[in-house]
Amino acid sequence: MPSMSLKPTGPEVLLRSGRTSYEFVRWLGWAHHGELVLACRRFDEAFSGFSVIKRPVAPVSEEARRRLLDEGRVASQLHHPNILAALQLKGPEDVPHLVMEHVTGMRLSALLEAAQRAQQPLSEASTCHVVAEVADALHHAHSLVDEHGRALGIVHRDVSPHNILLGEHGEVKLLDFGAAWSRLSGRVSSEGPTVQGSLAYAAPEHAQHLALDARADQFSLGIILLQLLTGRHLFEGAERFDARLRRARAPESDATRKCAQDLAQRIRSYSQEDLEAATRAVPEALRSTVLRALAPERAARFASCGHLAKALREYLRDTGQYVGRHEVLTELVALRYVSLRVEAGETPDDAVRERSLPDPGLRSAPRLLAHLRAARFRGPPRRR
Repeated sequence: MPSMSLKPTGPEVLLRSGRTSYEFVRWLGWAHHGELVLACRRFDEAFSGFSVIKRPVAPVSEEARRRLLDEGRVASQLHHPNILAALQLKGPEDVPHLVMEHVTGMRLSALLEAAQRAQQPLSEASTCHVVAEVADALHHAHSLVDEHGRALGIVHRDVSPHNILLGEHGEVKLLDFGAAWSRLSGRVSSEGPTVQGSLAYAAPEHAQHLALDARADQFSLGIILLQLLTGRHLFEGAERFDARLRRARAPESDATRKCAQDLAQRIRSYSQEDLEAATRAVPEALRSTVLRALAPERAARFASCGHLAKALREYLRDTGQYVGRHEVLTELVALRYVSLRVEAGETPDDAVRERSLPDPGLRSAPRLLAHLRAARFRGPPRRR
């Protein structure tokens, strides 16, 4: 009997666009109304880099298809160094593929988990820099107008650590406008009883299902600022609930529904007293900024995310702290190192003591090591 030979199969081609093809590399995770995959981009069979592709999950519903098209239309308006770029919207009409730039790095949510393990917060300087960069990105989105000069009214609605990427070169990127609201004509209506985006980072007016503006995104970013400075969420335990929801795609259970209802009620009833209690551990020089960004009444917040970014950079200037991509990256490497050592069984103090920075001549190194030795997450806010 003749032997049978199996012809090796080639890589899965996800998409073709002219002479460019996109080959499947690996699955990256779930996103709004779809999934993310890493693709190898080839031009005339020659490697030309990597891209991230967002596509709807089979079986593709009409709503998922239209929402991905909406996201592509919104993303095509965004051109800012702190926003992950959407390059093109391709594929068959019933299964659109959104092609985006690929930036190697770690999500801010992973950094917060590492900081928790290491019992070390990010420095005030790096925190202000990262949050100011995201605020710049949001201000760009909020300020966009159409070809007739009419405001597009874009609101991200899912500003959370999961949607902020810290690149391997120290860049800061805001991700995923899949839950965004805008005034673009023909958009799919997303108003309803369900909070779009992460409930854990929703502004009070979002949980109350009121009309939203840019100050809702500012509130979400204010929660992240509080977390980075203190290691604590504004609503205790909300970040763990958010992480569970992002990991699990199972149908909503009664327990999950009850947790969501309780959290929504806490957000709706959020008061000035809650804010005062949550910010007691914030460094005094930054407390007024945090208090304003997290004001229960949106009229009391900064006029725009651009004003929030300006306040944070003025603090850095007034305190003589220069920080940019290089300094942030140096600190992230150190923090990640300490976290891995702690995960392996060492104490945070021992891990910091053994830390050896790649470049001992860095001017930022002594300050960084002093910060890591001295810093500990400040006391938790009062339970609400």
